[in-house]
Amino acid sequence: MKLTRITQYMKKRSDENFKEYICDDPEEIFKMIEVGRHSDKLLRSKAGDISLDTASKDTQTTAALKGFGFELSTLSLLKTANPLRQKYYYIENDEHYAFFTVYENRMNLFTFGKASWFMNIQTIAFPCSLSSPGFITDDMEWMLEYIKTIKGCKLVLNVTDKINVKGMSFGETLPTCILSLRKEHKDIDSFIDSLRAPYRRRINIALKKCAGIQTVLSTDDSTDVHPLYLQTYERSEYKLECLCRDFFDKTEGKKIIFLSDGKPVGFVLLRVNGEELVFMLCGMDYPKEKCKDRVLNADLYYYMLLTIVDYAIKHNCKTIDFGQTSEKTKLKFGAVLSKRYFYAHHSNPFLNLFAMTGKHMLEYKYDFPEFHVFKEQQ
Repeated sequence: MKLTRITQYMKKRSDENFKEYICDDPEEIFKMIEVGRHSDKLLRSKAGDISLDTASKDTQTTAALKGFGFELSTLSLLKTANPLRQKYYYIENDEHYAFFTVYENRMNLFTFGKASWFMNIQTIAFPCSLSSPGFITDDMEWMLEYIKTIKGCKLVLNVTDKINVKGMSFGETLPTCILSLRKEHKDIDSFIDSLRAPYRRRINIALKKCAGIQTVLSTDDSTDVHPLYLQTYERSEYKLECLCRDFFDKTEGKKIIFLSDGKPVGFVLLRVNGEELVFMLCGMDYPKEKCKDRVLNADLYYYMLLTIVDYAIKHNCKTIDFGQTSEKTKLKFGAVLSKRYFYAHHSNPFLNLFAMTGKHMLEYKYDFPEFHVFKEQQ
């Protein structure tokens, strides 16, 4: 149900300068941020500094917050491409500010544990399964204290800061894999040559197996990659949201599509963020019938990751955010784990106490071996 107005009122009588804006329309919330006290700290634009009230409609779509993925055009696209109900919050007082996205889903609270408890959860995260957080703030604790006041169950994902907030459950969630490229990585051959023999050998096997694979760079909807995304989504252990075809057809990201005999068998969705390349999403074909001549998915996945490295080097990126899941394979490319945390809270005191005492059931447990991938690490 569409909210017909933006709510604005004092949160606490003791803080008359506090204001909150809640809306389900990205354009409306951007207007509120634009006239807010901290707009200079939050807003940027590809077209320069603009006013959302006076700019043309085409120019408005270029408006963006100072955080990866928070373009007005991207959030507007996700509003339709992510079928889960989304809301946007902007809160401020004289000293602090916070913007965050919320989408509602019925999911297993113990996704990363062995137990199952499905409930309606308001997830504070970027509505596209990125490893980056779905918020921008100058004070994490201040924002989390506000989130505690929202009714129901709230789950804040992919937090990079480890802080203690009284009354909130806290723990580790899926880490993201970050690969730092080096000065000697002038091209993909020099990257492969910098690896130790076992890792170099595994990549060369994938290159040989995928010799017949063609790659195509696409920025439009000429190739339908959505069926590949759905196949990978269905096999995912940790499902949050399932994006619609529109997102892949209209996104500003670059798609590299992998073809076998002219048929799409895989794709990766990438976006350059300054000197960082972000691996956003991917999809692969998982045929039900076994074929002796078919490229194995493991080899194709290696080939896809190597293609991402090649793209990053050619676009002068210094780091690659390989994203979450499939950590072991990404670590074998030289990536390292960057920890991510969650905060959970329920407005029901009993349920919140249960979440606090049973936080070990909420956490993502992992113990990967230490790989010495590069030659100098021998």
